[in-house]
Amino acid sequence: MILSDRDLRERGTSIIAPFTEECVQPSSYDLTLDCKLAVPIPYRTIDLRVDEPREHMKFVDFDSYELLPGQAILACTKEVVKCPLDLSARIEGKSSLGRLFMAVHITAGVIDAGFSGQVTLEVVNHGPWTIVIWSGMKIAQVSYFLLTRACETPYGSSKLGSHYLDQRGPTPATGRRGK
Repeated sequence: MILSDRDLRERGTSIIAPFTEECVQPSSYDLTLDCKLAVPIPYRTIDLRVDEPREHMKFVDFDSYELLPGQAILACTKEVVKCPLDLSARIEGKSSLGRLFMAVHITAGVIDAGFSGQVTLEVVNHGPWTIVIWSGMKIAQVSYFLLTRACETPYGSSKLGSHYLDQRGPTPATGRRGK
């Protein structure tokens, strides 16, 4: 079951902070872009057996940013998204940006019960033109799903090895996979 606009308003800041009435949609909530980006340093090789991907990024504060054709960056939502133990959520791009061939969340769209933090977005310009993005623009949408029962092992549990609980800012992958 997906939470409706009424449900989103009732839960308000317990699931999204800051919560703004203008961002409520019939069955989702519009998320806005924060003022920090992680921009890949080009022409490097990352070997996830030994490298830390964070070392291959340049972190920048911005008001507006020109996203070039083919360019990929990490951004994050201004809002902190929270999933209590009875909810999971999905992050999707806004259709208005998708129609410009801009992908704003490539993978890992599920936000598990127990998660809290800003959401890192993998933003890619697949189009033939430069797209200007700016801090505060509506960038993605989140929809919440009611679980059949509260989860037993929430995101962040020591059993799961969760990496991104309470993340702030655009957060690159944790490195040294497969060890």
